[in-house]
Amino acid sequence: MTRRSSGLIGLWVATQQQRQREQEAQYRHQIAQQREREQLHRQAQRAAARDERAALAAYQQARLAEAQARTAELERQVTIACDVLRSVTCTPAFTADRLRDRAPIPPFSPGRAAVPVPMPDPRRYQVSAPTAWQSLAPGARRQYDEQVAHARARFEQDCRAARAAEQQRQRWLAEHHQRYQAWVARRHREQAERDAAVEDLVRRLVQRQDQAVQEYFTAALYATPWPDGFTRRARVAWDAAARQLVVDWQLPPLDVVPAVARARYFKVRDETTEMARPVAERRALYRDVLAQCALRVLAELYRADVHHVLDSVALNGMVDIVDPATGIPALRYLVTVMAHRAEFEVISLDQVEAVTCLEHLRGQLSARPDQLLAVRPARLPEQVGGQIVDQHTDEAPDLFQMDPIEFEQLIAALFQARGFAVLTTERSGDGGVDVIAEDPDPITGGEIIVQVKRYRNTVSPNAVRDLYGVVTHRGATKGILITTSGFGPGAHEFAQHKPLTLISGPELVDLLTRHGLSGYLGPAST
Repeated sequence: MTRRSSGLIGLWVATQQQRQREQEAQYRHQIAQQREREQLHRQAQRAAARDERAALAAYQQARLAEAQARTAELERQVTIACDVLRSVTCTPAFTADRLRDRAPIPPFSPGRAAVPVPMPDPRRYQVSAPTAWQSLAPGARRQYDEQVAHARARFEQDCRAARAAEQQRQRWLAEHHQRYQAWVARRHREQAERDAAVEDLVRRLVQRQDQAVQEYFTAALYATPWPDGFTRRARVAWDAAARQLVVDWQLPPLDVVPAVARARYFKVRDETTEMARPVAERRALYRDVLAQCALRVLAELYRADVHHVLDSVALNGMVDIVDPATGIPALRYLVTVMAHRAEFEVISLDQVEAVTCLEHLRGQLSARPDQLLAVRPARLPEQVGGQIVDQHTDEAPDLFQMDPIEFEQLIAALFQARGFAVLTTERSGDGGVDVIAEDPDPITGGEIIVQVKRYRNTVSPNAVRDLYGVVTHRGATKGILITTSGFGPGAHEFAQHKPLTLISGPELVDLLTRHGLSGYLGPAST
């Protein structure tokens, strides 16, 4: 028979059992917390691993995208080079009308000067009469009369200032409009002179005069743009007896077909490798490009010959090299063809294969143009006799050597390319103004005074002060001083916090390049 303990022993046992249960519960709680901490730690590790993998994946994806973009750019270059012939069929044929100056003459735009100066509003100068209670104060009437007299004086002063400003605006507007009308008249005269020159050129072209034939077809060769890397240079001679145009045309170098075919990213090595284009593939592509260039030149000439002056064209394609035997610059001919009109006009250029078409015309194409293996030209311009027209418009003019008027016209063309209405001033009596540009923006727009200094030495601060005086006197929005040299600290310090912009020679060259114009700074010493 079992007997339960009682008394002191029973109480002590119960207490020990309770403590044991509490310790076990605490132990279980600690174990649970430890497990929870371990679980959170494992979750954090997994999250960090996921973030690391995500970051690695994002990095690898970016490197892969860079390689793909590089490959796409290489393919784009090849596509442009191999489409040089078909692009000409999408452009209109050259005619003598392209030589006329058809640029629209912008309307007279005085900007904010067209708005009359507002006269003061008399209501803003009224003085309230004192109330009955205010009139009881000593001196109230005298004070009121003084306020009325002061308000009347301010109103009359403001009216005089507004009338003076309006008169100044009208004078400025009349002067500006007079200069605009003179500029328009000069533009009309220049257009009339150009039209007369074009008509004379066409008349002499129909008569097949040597100089006219050479000038017209040279212009036709420079009328359409070519892709980057394709230098346009033509040497033209005219054989009147044979009615044959003999042309030397500069071909693009091998670089127009990239030596790299594609870029590939390797994840294991974390490395991007450029894969070389096979030599045979590059040679075949380059031969195709050269054949397309020759056919395009022939097409441009015959499409421009609306008066049927030409019976045939002898074309030679050349590249500039440095002769490895002598170290002297020389020409290496890679293409030659003599194409007759009747034979060429039946060809559908948008359907042909360039190399096959050139062979059909009995032309010669270098078998190894990548190694500059030359062909023998059928006929050179020097063999015709007479004058040879040699143009190379891709050479930028030396800004130091330009005619002053041409330099100002170049600056005017720069502002026109930036969207401004522009007129140049007369050489005498321009009041320190070379170009006037009108910004059409309704908020920030206005007249901009432009001065150009074709200097070789640093522009003095006095020139900047003079420009600021002109801007202030004319009420222009801004003044710009452009030079082929530079500015010293004094000039920049004076221009600070004023509506003035200083453009140095290197900055000017950069602006011209970015807006499709050309010019460079030759040697600074005379």
